[in-house]
Amino acid sequence: GEQESLSYCEFLAVLMPTVEDVFQDADSDAQLDPTSPTTRPSPLARSSSALSRQVSPDSDSQLLSRNGWNHSLPIASFLPLLNSGEQPRGVVQFEEDMRVSDVVRAMSEARLRWVVVRYRSGRAAFFDYMDISHHLVKSAAAGVRPSEAVSRAGSMVVGALANSSGHSAFVPMRVGTPLADVLRLITQTQDGQQQATPAAPVRRVPIVDDAGEVLHVFSCLDFLKLARRFTAPSAIMKSRSARAFDRRDTIMGVSVLHEDSMLNAFSIMDAARLTICPSTSRELSGDLGGVVAINVVSVADLKWVFNTGAFDILDRSVSEFINWRAGVAACSSNQRFRQQRFSRFNVVSVDEDESLHVLARRMLASRLQRIFLSSEELARIVGIVSSRDILVEVLDQLL
Repeated sequence: GEQESLSYCEFLAVLMPTVEDVFQDADSDAQLDPTSPTTRPSPLARSSSALSRQVSPDSDSQLLSRNGWNHSLPIASFLPLLNSGEQPRGVVQFEEDMRVSDVVRAMSEARLRWVVVRYRSGRAAFFDYMDISHHLVKSAAAGVRPSEAVSRAGSMVVGALANSSGHSAFVPMRVGTPLADVLRLITQTQDGQQQATPAAPVRRVPIVDDAGEVLHVFSCLDFLKLARRFTAPSAIMKSRSARAFDRRDTIMGVSVLHEDSMLNAFSIMDAARLTICPSTSRELSGDLGGVVAINVVSVADLKWVFNTGAFDILDRSVSEFINWRAGVAACSSNQRFRQQRFSRFNVVSVDEDESLHVLARRMLASRLQRIFLSSEELARIVGIVSSRDILVEVLDQLL
C-alpha cells in the first residue's frame, strides 16, 4: 500500500507562518450576500436544480459505476459528482465598474481566489490576485513604488485589471461539450499533441448553459476529484511518480531570498506565472540542489494589504513582510478564521517518491491549488506542483 511519510512535512509546518493558507480555496459554506448590488449570483446559486436539468438519467447511470470513466460524455454528466453531498455555491460575478478595493474585500471575506467580471459589451473575464501583482510589477518598471501602485489599483475599476496578467483566459464551453474537450482546452493539446504555439493559458473553464449563463467553473482540482472516483484514471495516477516534477536544479530561480524586496518576490511570481514563492537563504540552500524553505509568500497576501491599508509594507523586505503578516493574522477578530489558522498546514509537501495519486489526494484533502514537492534525501523543497501539472502529466494516457 501507499506509505505516508510526513517527517519533512512536519518540519516545514514549524517554519510556515500561522496565517490563512495562501493556497486555500473558498470554503464550501463561504458565501457572498446574494442580495448585494456588487455581485451577480449565477443561475446555479439561484437554483440548485439548474444543473440537474442539464443531465440525462442515462448519463447519470453510466457514471455511477466506478469503472464507467467515459471522457466522451458531456461535461454536464460529470458536474453533479463534483457537488456530491455539498450545496452548490454558484459563481460570484461583478460588474466591470466595481472598484478593485471593494472586489478584493468581498473576495477576502468569502475566501475566493478569483471572481468573474462582466462587461457591458457582453464579454467576461476572470479577476484574481495575479492581476494586482502584475499591475504592481508593471508599474514598478515605470518607476512607481509598489505601495503607490497597489494603492492606486484599489481605486481602479475591476474591469481595467481583469486578466491583465494573462493568468487565465475566459473561454466558455457548453454543458454538452465532451469532458475530453474541456481537458484538452486546459492543457492546450489537440489530437494528443501539445500546441506548437500555445494560446493564453486556460486554467479554469466556465461551463455555460444555452443562454450563456455560467453554471460552473471547471478547474483542475475538479479534474482531480473526478479522476479519483474512477478506476482507470486512479490507476494511471498511481502508476506515475511525483519525481516527474523534481526541479531541484531550477527551483532556486522561482524562490526569493529572505532579505530580498517584496517587489522581487512579486516579479518572480509574475514572470513564472506562479501564485506562490518560497523564501529561502542562500547560505541554507547552498549548492546541493533544491531549497530550504524558510517561509512562503503569495499573491493572495495582497488581500492583507488591502484589508489593513498598510500599503507601505510592500516597499519592505520579504522577512519584514512575513513578520508583519504574522502580526496582522494574530490580531484578526474573525474567530472562525483563528480556529482554521491553528489547524492549517497539516500537510504542506509530498515526498518525490510518492505517486501522483498520493499528491492529488493530499491536494484535495487540504484544498491546495499548489503543493511543494520535497526530497527526504536532501531535506529540501525540490518542486512546486499544481493540479494543472498533474493533468498535463497524465493526459496522454487518459484520452
